[in-house]
Amino acid sequence: MRRSLPFILLLGWAVFVCALSARAQNPDALAPYFEGKQVTVKIDMPATQKGVDIYPNRPQPLDAKSYGDRMKQFGVSLQKGDTTMVTKVKVNKDNVEFQIGGGGYGTAGDNTDTSVHFTPADKSDREKELENQLSNETDPDRRRSLQRELDSVRRDRERRDSYNHARAEDDAARRTDQVGMKRQQGGSRFNIRMDTKKMGDSLTPQVIQDALAQYVSFTGNAAGAAGGGYPNAGGPAGQGADQVSGLKKGMTREQVEAMFGPAVEAHDRTENGMSMTTCTYKSADERVQADFVNGVLVQYSVSSR
Repeated sequence: MRRSLPFILLLGWAVFVCALSARAQNPDALAPYFEGKQVTVKIDMPATQKGVDIYPNRPQPLDAKSYGDRMKQFGVSLQKGDTTMVTKVKVNKDNVEFQIGGGGYGTAGDNTDTSVHFTPADKSDREKELENQLSNETDPDRRRSLQRELDSVRRDRERRDSYNHARAEDDAARRTDQVGMKRQQGGSRFNIRMDTKKMGDSLTPQVIQDALAQYVSFTGNAAGAAGGGYPNAGGPAGQGADQVSGLKKGMTREQVEAMFGPAVEAHDRTENGMSMTTCTYKSADERVQADFVNGVLVQYSVSSR
């Protein structure tokens, strides 16, 4: 049966529109939709790449047991109310990784080993020789002399062992502090457990937002609005009275300077093995000192001018 040309054109247009719709909902679109945008967490986030497991199809989506275990073991990297950047969204076979503030410390390349091995020193040749002489000596005076020298040699060895053991413990404590600081600054993630292969093109940004609605606030451009500005930014210095209240860990340096203007001072330094930039900003009434790691705000203090 012959089809009219208008019908064929209409059918072709319908197929084209459907193809575009499917493409727009492709899981590959999740990363460009979310990455680089700001979100606010509604719960404390564990300081680990293991993150928080979310099961959207369960009555209680959050796996409370693993959440509690990770909070206890690793501490907190992002506190409830903190605003931070979505740094990566990765679709795997059985989950979607929604990484924020760096995705959590402990991924490949992150050194989490805090152990320091201490091995006591072996006996010196002199100590062994004195022990051998003492065991074969029968003269009381000579035995007392050998014993005194042997005791002195042993004390020297034990003193060196004690010193080296203390240094090893100090080194282990320093490494633990370094890893702890890096964990606090490394962000976290949500692991949204779902059969992504089965969902196919139905895995849209809205599905992700719905799955995380109880735990993340998608405000301003984090919910897809155009532009890259921070939703609470008050503009350059002098505009708005809520500049400092809008300051949050996880903001980029560009976002901070959109609020306060360029830094009046900026200094680079190394702290616990990490490169850090300290910037000073001034508003009409206050002075803000902000520390950035890789361009991300990790801590700040506010004082009156």
